[in-house]
Amino acid sequence: MVVDGILIVSVSWWLLVGWLVVGVFRHLRELFAIDPADYMLAICGSETLREMSSPGKSGSIFYLTQDDRFIIKTVKKSEVKVS
Repeated sequence: MVVDGILIVSVSWWLLVGWLVVGVFRHLRELFAIDPADYMLAICGSETLREMSSPGKSGSIFYLTQDDRFIIKTVKKSEVKVS
């Protein structure tokens, strides 16, 4: 299997899905002109993410960056659809 021009000999499905998702989100950040350094500082910087309550039936947890620019949603394995 070849992904982004790299030959993959053996990989578990979850690692491959994670790799592909990283590429999708990178593309979205490029489309919306989000600076990678700004994104990394917002997500991984010294300020903690704020947890938001979720009244939805999925029970997902949402996190908001301190600058209110990004939201992270947790996803249960049962919600992930792999085609």
